[in-house]
Amino acid sequence: MNILDTVRRMARSYPGGIEAVALRLAKSPSTLEKELRGASGFKLGADDAAEISAMCMELGTEHASAYANAVAAHMGCMLVPLPVGLELSEDECLRAVAQTSQESAELIAAAVSSLADGKVSDNELRTVDRASSDLVAALQGMRRVMAERNLAGKPPVGPT
Repeated sequence: MNILDTVRRMARSYPGGIEAVALRLAKSPSTLEKELRGASGFKLGADDAAEISAMCMELGTEHASAYANAVAAHMGCMLVPLPVGLELSEDECLRAVAQTSQESAELIAAAVSSLADGKVSDNELRTVDRASSDLVAALQGMRRVMAERNLAGKPPVGPT
C-alpha cells in the first residue's frame, strides 16, 4: 500500500470521516479529499499526514498506525510502538528489567535456532524480527519506568 493510501484510509476511519479531519486541520473537506486522492494540483503535506496520524492514534482508530508503518517500511525499517500504561507498583522497575531479560533470551534463542542448519529461512527471519521488536519494546518500557523512578526521586522544582 502506498503512503497516500494509508492516510486516506486513516481519514476515512476517523469518526466523522474526511469532513471531521478537514475541520481539525482547518481545511475544507473538498480540499482535503482532493489531497488524499492525489488530484492534479493538490498535494498532502507531511505535516498534515503526521497530524492525521496523531489524531487517529489519539482515538485508537482501526488504521491509526498505517501511515507510520508505511513510512517505516519505505525506509526498510519497522515501527515498534512505545508501550503505554504499564501497571505501576513498587517493583515495576525490577519487573521491567526481568521482562527485558526474558525478551533478550527469546531473541537469542530464535537467532541460534534459525542458524542451526547454517541458513536463515524467510519464516525464521520473521521470527527473529518479531523477537527483535519485542525486545525493543521491552527496552523502551524499561527505560520509561526507570526515567519515571528517576524523576520521582528528585525534589520538586519551583517556589516553596
